[in-house]
Amino acid sequence: MQLRRFKQLRYPFLVLMMIVGLLAMHQYIQVHTYIPAAVRTQTVTISSAGFLPNRITVREGDLVSLMIVNTDLKPHNFAIRDLKVVSSELKPSQSALLQFAARKKGSYAFVSDAPGYPETGYQGMLVIQ
Repeated sequence: MQLRRFKQLRYPFLVLMMIVGLLAMHQYIQVHTYIPAAVRTQTVTISSAGFLPNRITVREGDLVSLMIVNTDLKPHNFAIRDLKVVSSELKPSQSALLQFAARKKGSYAFVSDAPGYPETGYQGMLVIQ
């Protein structure tokens, strides 16, 4: 009789033990969700004077969205080599949208790396805080 009663209660007992175990583990398990900050597009203008602005500051973890606009009379590109972010060559009055995640704190130089340009003011700094 007792064996039959045990067989009837073994599955509800196993389910109860699983629930108790999950509740006990609940405090030790952390679920990390990441929601990036609102995406705000920063416009970077390439003019005859260089990049405007030539310093951009973002927070670590942000989704960075840069609208690169070439207003100069010469073709340029936009490159942050350390982050592997590069635009195509932009002819005068062309623009490009670049998006990337700011994953690691630090200061990263950006340039127009067409020959001769970084030396003449076509450079700036992206700071990830």
